[in-house]
Amino acid sequence: MAACVSWRHCLAAIGLTLLLALDAGPATAATTLLWSMESPDDLAGIGNDNTGARFELAGDVAYEGDRSLKVIPSGNAIETKVALPLDGSRVEKWAGSGELVLHVYVPEGTRLQPGMFFLGMADVTSGWQWVGGVFSEAEVEVGTGWNEVRYRLAGSMRNVDPGRRYMIYLAFAGFDEKGQKVPLTEPFYLDAMGVTRGMSRLELMDRVSPAIKKEVETLLQLSDEELLTAIQRKTFAYFWELANPLNGLIPDRTREGAPSSIAAVGFGLSAIPVGIERGWITRGEGYHRALTTLRTFANGGVEGGRGFFYHFVDMQTGRRWSGSELSSIDTALFLAGALTVGKYFAGTEVEALANRLYEAVDWRWMMNEGTTPSMGWTPEGGFIQARWNTFNEGLLLHILAIGSPSHPIPPSAWDEIHRPIQGDHIALPSEVLFVYQYPLIWLDLRDMEDAYANYFNNAVAATLHNRRFSLRQRDRYKTYEPDIWGLSASDGPAGYRAYGAAEGHHDGTIAPYASIASIPFTPEHSLRAIRAMLERYGPLIWGEYGFVSAFNADEEWYSTEHIGIDQGAILLMIENYRTGLIWRYFMQNKPVRAALEKVGFVERRSDYAVTPAYRAKWEQMQLGVEQRHAVAVRRSAPIEIDGDLAEWTAVPFNVVDETMNVPDPGLQKVDPSQMVLRGRFAAQWDERFLYLAAEVTDPVVVSNITPDDLKAFYRTDSIEFYIDPARAGSDAGLMKLAILPFDTQGHVQAVRHEDARPGPIDKTAPGVRVASGRSADGYVVEVAIPLQLLGIEGKAGVSLGFSFTIHNTNNRDAGLGEYARTHMLAWNNVPAVWANPDLWGTLTLE
Repeated sequence: MAACVSWRHCLAAIGLTLLLALDAGPATAATTLLWSMESPDDLAGIGNDNTGARFELAGDVAYEGDRSLKVIPSGNAIETKVALPLDGSRVEKWAGSGELVLHVYVPEGTRLQPGMFFLGMADVTSGWQWVGGVFSEAEVEVGTGWNEVRYRLAGSMRNVDPGRRYMIYLAFAGFDEKGQKVPLTEPFYLDAMGVTRGMSRLELMDRVSPAIKKEVETLLQLSDEELLTAIQRKTFAYFWELANPLNGLIPDRTREGAPSSIAAVGFGLSAIPVGIERGWITRGEGYHRALTTLRTFANGGVEGGRGFFYHFVDMQTGRRWSGSELSSIDTALFLAGALTVGKYFAGTEVEALANRLYEAVDWRWMMNEGTTPSMGWTPEGGFIQARWNTFNEGLLLHILAIGSPSHPIPPSAWDEIHRPIQGDHIALPSEVLFVYQYPLIWLDLRDMEDAYANYFNNAVAATLHNRRFSLRQRDRYKTYEPDIWGLSASDGPAGYRAYGAAEGHHDGTIAPYASIASIPFTPEHSLRAIRAMLERYGPLIWGEYGFVSAFNADEEWYSTEHIGIDQGAILLMIENYRTGLIWRYFMQNKPVRAALEKVGFVERRSDYAVTPAYRAKWEQMQLGVEQRHAVAVRRSAPIEIDGDLAEWTAVPFNVVDETMNVPDPGLQKVDPSQMVLRGRFAAQWDERFLYLAAEVTDPVVVSNITPDDLKAFYRTDSIEFYIDPARAGSDAGLMKLAILPFDTQGHVQAVRHEDARPGPIDKTAPGVRVASGRSADGYVVEVAIPLQLLGIEGKAGVSLGFSFTIHNTNNRDAGLGEYARTHMLAWNNVPAVWANPDLWGTLTLE
């Protein structure tokens, strides 16, 4: 059948076939068995992923054949896991499949049956690399026979490489009467685990209720104003109906057992004025809900500390959920909602509680002796290393922190935010759209600017870029269409991901909220996107609370869930577009207006996103970075690669000092008064090799990576050489050589990382030689790279794109394999230097 131009055309095209299918019930594709449990050999390779579970072959119950896998939980681990090897012929059978199907039997009399079913996948070909994960919405019944559990496969979980090896992780857990995840204690059984081709769009459409189909038909007949009202009404229902009426907590998403997200509570509080003004609830009902919620937070009903609250909390008890952090940004989003509803109910206890909660937040403490706030804190690990020090949704947090009536941070923190320019706007390099939306859900910055930007115009420019980027990718992904766009953090075929309008950050997944919540910035494009999504996919992406979280037509994957913060962005931004309601009440807060004044905002109508003065400053900074040039000195004899720099004494070195910090929210700037970190590099060449040497001054060299952990060396003390042979006319592709000076056994390790041929150098870069050595105050590294690998000849005048980076941690107690990096220096210290070869310097063979 030809591709359907709309969901209605799909239904019409199958005509009688669909009617017969409806009578017969949903079609079920044949299952290709991957794991049967018939002999002791079938247990080989099965593990418990350190959850303590035990496994036996059971002959007393089976779905197919004579036996099944009896899973005996430890009773201690929150999740019981079964790790299954996927290699060889199993990978070939798995490739391209649409679903994993397994069968679960829970014996009669079981007191706590599995209620959570998660499928995770990792590539274990060399080291361990996460691929993705998905939940199943299956529900099992006790003592009623075998239950079928299905997991939708898509994206990287579906498109596996038959030449690689993977591990499949099946995770199970129970829930107590409060919806809290708890350990399983009693045995259950698994059998007949295999894959199917999955369902087509028509088969998926077959499963949608007639009521939803009718509702979508009705939506498409509405005027624009009526349509926006209908969308708002459905999204408002998420906050009103799903909130716990006893404490005001709102779930993170519609998944069974989901915790409350305090950010979703902030969106929900802001939604109350919308519901009242639109006539969906009475003023008294709205006031009571707001009062209940704020009393819960103010009176200790939600766990937190220093005025901050944990990112996720239990829906019933308000206690910290699953190791989440005291979140600075999610607290800020909660406060934005509290302050909005506070001004809506000015002069009442609601306003008093909102102000009290705001004043309780100790923003200075969250600075953790830095120049910008930390992203959070946990009792187990202390402050999170990542800070709000680069352009993103943290702009809202900064304004609230600077304007705090009780614990303000200095206005200078605003100027510590790194603001990279991409094209016509200040950008997050990965171009995740929500970071432009979130601050402006509450901050009304229309016709205002600071020294850097008109942030409303900036959001307009970023949104248009997001749409244009999708359009340029239409030949690669059929999901993207002229009026179907919106790349932002969302669910995806292989789990939640920070999608964005940049290479390497998208896979055909569209988040409906991304284009809809952009309606104040791009009203015509956003309205067309709403209608196009409904017309094209309709019932597959519209549910009980409006648009689902995301969809990917390339993978025939359509989320069935709604996410609280997505719902909030849709509801509140539509309202701002229509009436400016949220902006009006939030901006009545004097501390907010005072903070904007302190950081230099002035009223000015302009048509630019980036101020001319800041653009000029940025271009001058970039010019200095791009013009960095190093030379490789000609050698008459080969260099012995031994970690001794005796053969480098007459060669010019290039310095990378403590001022050359890479701006990134996960990294800190080197403070020369507190630590020593710098380095230098040099290059030589002969007819066969490019030789590189690096010397790093670092009194604390951490070695927490084991010899078999050959990935992501940037987690700890290491260096990288980035080489772009394309500047010399070579098509060999980028080489990013990551070097760990010392593993836990004291040996040097090297891999190619995220380049044209990633992996250990013995497989991906034969002939490369690496050595390291310790110095009095750090370490040295030597490298020899065959010119053949770079696709160039050894002759004077050849120029390569080049950069050198230093990754650092001073955490002597870092656990094995732990991500401990706190600092990164680079010869070309631009944002995401690893992903911007055009901004690397030049290395010329002299």
